[in-house]
Amino acid sequence: MNSKPLTEHKKIHQKSFGHLSNGENAQLFILKNSHGTEVSITNFGAIITGLSIADANGNFDDIVLGYENVTDYENDTYYLGAIIGRYAGRIKNGEIIVNNHKYQLTLNAGNSQLHGGNKGLNKQLWRAHYNTNDTSVTLVLAYTSPDGEEGFPGTVDFKVHYTLTEENELIVEYFASADQTTIINLTQHSYFNLAGHDNGNIEDHYLTMNAQYYLPMNNEAYPTGEIKAVQGGIHDFRQSKRIGKDISSKDPQIIIGKGYDNYWLLNELDSSQQSYSAQVEERKSGRRMTVVTDQPSLILYTANYIDGSHIGKNNTCYQQRAALCLEPVRAVTKNYINDFTPTMLYPDKPFYGKTVYRFDTIAKKLD
Repeated sequence: MNSKPLTEHKKIHQKSFGHLSNGENAQLFILKNSHGTEVSITNFGAIITGLSIADANGNFDDIVLGYENVTDYENDTYYLGAIIGRYAGRIKNGEIIVNNHKYQLTLNAGNSQLHGGNKGLNKQLWRAHYNTNDTSVTLVLAYTSPDGEEGFPGTVDFKVHYTLTEENELIVEYFASADQTTIINLTQHSYFNLAGHDNGNIEDHYLTMNAQYYLPMNNEAYPTGEIKAVQGGIHDFRQSKRIGKDISSKDPQIIIGKGYDNYWLLNELDSSQQSYSAQVEERKSGRRMTVVTDQPSLILYTANYIDGSHIGKNNTCYQQRAALCLEPVRAVTKNYINDFTPTMLYPDKPFYGKTVYRFDTIAKKLD
């Protein structure tokens, strides 16, 4: 570990991000590399608040939606930039069964628990330290969730490592260990607009996903249990496709979600073929984001419920479809749908997950 004071290190800078309603002081950490890329992360909710990336002409823009102070994040209902858990997604009736015992979780979305409850990981203050070497800087955030928090059984120690590399990769690693059997399903919930966080909607972004199947959902936004091939349908992103092409279609899934909001089952990565899980291009700026994850499924969410009621950075009034989220999760696999088996965390089997976001520019801008 580097021994210099955090505020003096050239690869990472720390400053106050404001006070929470309970009086605690949140911190903001800015990670930098030699290319000028910067990622800003607060220890409140382990939230990515900013990500400044160069376009094809070398101009930098912040490409994630967010706020300018911790008070707005404390009041946020969109989960902008946050680590989501203990359980990312909806749990019907807030009921889980672990070791034949039924647990009642807190309800915060009608008859469901959504994204960990009233005060999930996104609303907690995490402990922070950092590591650096010649090629990267890593911010380590840790939080211990006590037994019974939001109704979940077991004490769980969570860690998230955010690493910015000289290759313009943002690596997110997840660690969790528990003192008794419980469930976890973690993800990163950044809202990306590669044209800039304040630069319109993402309908002209082009998306490729390495997935042959997706999961239809019912009117309550739970998977129906069916695994459906993407071929020939609006959920087919195996070849690069403009997101806006079908986002306003009359497809029942689009109507239910008010846009894209499904699980895709990711193909196993094969370096001889497609070596990434998803890839997004914004062709006017030339920015490209490549996502590689070890998780079995991915949620594409197109900011369908953002309604202009929250004011973001630079006094930006974020609107519907202002960004997209690509959320890697382990909640569903080809063998388990609407089943907590993939999300079980056992005392003798700690959890580890990794997702890499790689940023570059496309070689030639396309019309």
